[in-house]
Amino acid sequence: MTTAEFVGVVASLGVVLAIWWPVRLAIAQHMERAFKQAHPRNSGGVIIGAEPIYARGIRPGAVLVLHGYNDSPQSVAPLATALHEAGWTVDAPLLPGHGRTLQAFGQSGADAWISAAREHYGALSAQHAEVAVCGMSMGGAIALMLAAENPDVRAVVAIAPYLHLSRPMETMLLLTPVASIGARYMSGGGGKSIHDPVAAAGIIAYRRSTPRLLVELARLTRRAYDSLSSVRQPVLMVQSREDNRIPIESATRAFERIGSHEKTLDWVTGTGHVLTLDYGHEAMEKRIVAWLSRHLS
Repeated sequence: MTTAEFVGVVASLGVVLAIWWPVRLAIAQHMERAFKQAHPRNSGGVIIGAEPIYARGIRPGAVLVLHGYNDSPQSVAPLATALHEAGWTVDAPLLPGHGRTLQAFGQSGADAWISAAREHYGALSAQHAEVAVCGMSMGGAIALMLAAENPDVRAVVAIAPYLHLSRPMETMLLLTPVASIGARYMSGGGGKSIHDPVAAAGIIAYRRSTPRLLVELARLTRRAYDSLSSVRQPVLMVQSREDNRIPIESATRAFERIGSHEKTLDWVTGTGHVLTLDYGHEAMEKRIVAWLSRHLS
């Protein structure tokens, strides 16, 4: 290619980009308006139903419950209720950027999500002698990170912890610069994470992401995976054999990497990735309560 031809190609790309950029912005703004209209918010800017959950219990112990990427405390509300009914103080915070607007989500990131979890763990541990950490998907990965960082964490419940980067995800990460030019928001993808149609329709989630946020999620996933060998507390990991995001082999490999001497991998069937809302979540909650009763005062 001659210099003149190269200059011509660059000029053509510049023209295309100049035409596309306003269109890209208009599409993003339409998505943002549509999402706001579909999800009324309270005076604090949080989507109604996605608020943080805090309930003081009668037992001395406490449980920090962390929701997943793109979700909100609504996705772990049944588990939080079961833990509180068992007597423990329960804190299920709304992680930064979640449960608000697409713009707020786009401005958040891994460091903010992890820092918020650390702050809530610190607040609970300042008031309770024993604190367990529990999380769903990305929340499960963060829970394991907290345990690796804090020997005082009493026990860990990791529900379908997001410790796996799929090939489509890795490909998307490589294409992030191009994808960012193409669109501000992209579909969440990944197939059916919830088999129960009623629960799937009712979950409060953005159902969209941004190329940059996928990079942030990948950063968190790698950090959590690297921390597994430092986890020493009792661990209960719950995983579905039909998880559309985490293959059986990947979940098994992550579980084997956990450094705890006392660890249990509980396999379930008939459910997707979001075990806390899908079919059979009530039975899972009973197993978690029974397990925590042996490890948390």
